[in-house]
Amino acid sequence: MIVLLQPASKGQTTWKASDYKLETYRKVMVLAKVTDPASRKQLEEYTVRLLNEKGIVAITAYENVKKTDGVSREAFLVTADSLQVDALLIYSVNGTVKRAESTSTVSVGVGVGGYNGYAGASVPIAGGAKVVTDVKLSVYLYNRASVDEQWAMQLSGTVDGSTDKLAYTFAKSVVKAMIKDGMFITKK
Repeated sequence: MIVLLQPASKGQTTWKASDYKLETYRKVMVLAKVTDPASRKQLEEYTVRLLNEKGIVAITAYENVKKTDGVSREAFLVTADSLQVDALLIYSVNGTVKRAESTSTVSVGVGVGGYNGYAGASVPIAGGAKVVTDVKLSVYLYNRASVDEQWAMQLSGTVDGSTDKLAYTFAKSVVKAMIKDGMFITKK
């Protein structure tokens, strides 16, 4: 089951097409190609919310498109036309690796005392190893002006904890990078 990145991403790089022409999009659709439905929903919703806050009209794919895998470009454009979508932001997983990671040990001192002696020991109550997943993701922006991607971002990080927090952090870094790279005409 694939979830998302730990709040602090280990690596980020972006790329922008040299011939990219800044334009106003009627709507941007956000599609997260991840296997966990809750993670997909969180990632799409957070990205849409953050784009909307910047004045960029965006919608989620999970609410608006029935099938995304195996759909031809022409069939998708028909759906996009009906929704007034001019750009598509796609998140996709490039790879995952599970590994064991040591955690801190928490100990409690236990002692027994009496008239002439005292015996004590440290008893571990938490800690040990846990399994974490290193994830590599790509994010691509496509628009109607070109068949190739117009912007891309690579991220890597470690899955560990609540997917809600992870999805928000990931979406925030993507939107921030897109704004910084001048991918949208912002209204706010």
